[in-house]
Amino acid sequence: MPQAGVAGQFMKALKQGLLPVYYLSTIAFRKWLRRRLAEKGRAPLSVLMYHHVSRDCPASWCTALGAFRRHVAWLQRHCTVLSLAQVQESLLYGRWASRPAAAITFDDGYADNLRALADLLEAGIPFTYFVTVENIRTGKPFEHDLAQGYRFRPNTPAEIRALAEAGADIGSHGWTHAEFHRLSPGELSRQLDSSKKWLEDLIGQPVRAVSVPFGRPEHVTPAVILAARRAGYKIVCSAYGGYNLPFRHPFHILRFAGDNCLWRLRNRLTVDPRLLRRTLTQYMPIDAEWDPDAVVGPRPREVIPGPRESLSSSSLPILPLCQDHRISCSWSRINGEEAGTPFTHIDGISDSRL
Repeated sequence: MPQAGVAGQFMKALKQGLLPVYYLSTIAFRKWLRRRLAEKGRAPLSVLMYHHVSRDCPASWCTALGAFRRHVAWLQRHCTVLSLAQVQESLLYGRWASRPAAAITFDDGYADNLRALADLLEAGIPFTYFVTVENIRTGKPFEHDLAQGYRFRPNTPAEIRALAEAGADIGSHGWTHAEFHRLSPGELSRQLDSSKKWLEDLIGQPVRAVSVPFGRPEHVTPAVILAARRAGYKIVCSAYGGYNLPFRHPFHILRFAGDNCLWRLRNRLTVDPRLLRRTLTQYMPIDAEWDPDAVVGPRPREVIPGPRESLSSSSLPILPLCQDHRISCSWSRINGEEAGTPFTHIDGISDSRL
């Protein structure tokens, strides 16, 4: 191995070894920070992204089944696990909750994932499963697997249909695993439209979300965001590695990549102040330049006449509820926490008050 590669591996191992120290030394501040943000309805939401989960996991984009199960067990104990639709609703209206909120997603569509998915379905944990249609339809291994010498089997159409019938939220990962930003407008529209229609015909349900292949900032251009909205998608997922902040952007969902390290999962989901700062300074989507409707802008507040109505917890601020944005939540109980948490729009609180 080249000297630079050895040095890189050493630094990676060193950082991972120091992560528990950093996490434990900042946990008190994290709890305080999250409590302050939650009191304003601005607690960050985390979305996890997995690819290939299996017992035998040689590729860098794989997560060992044992590690994934440890992640899920930790999430059940310490977090409220939401669906992507509930994440989006929380971004629109704010969320006051006693525990961190997170969602689980998968990209590509590997047959080896079925064991992990069965665990989630049995536990009643929501997740979104993004699949690349061409590989599902033909059974051909993914190009990025073949390039590394792997031939992992993709899911079959029958497996995807069965997952949808069992309660999984199925999303599009494109017709092919193409780099969307390199496609012509016509090719991009065909990728988005064709994959959505094929999946909807397969599962007999609407397909609301799409995850952009590769998903880095250079791949998720404003043109890609706009094309997804025109194709009828309600959510676009990227892989920026940042938090989702209420009232910032409910259409473009940022995700953290899942790996084998439980300490990294804990660090991310308990609001790492470094990652929060990076989200605010580097990773906030700028899609409003192309599509103003994709972001939540200031709206006129119409105060309900009469006395102010307080929220369910005595520790929360007393805010006038906006009649146009008040929601009646009927979610089922999630992980022991009542998911019918009160929401209200608080555009009047400026971003500088985070």
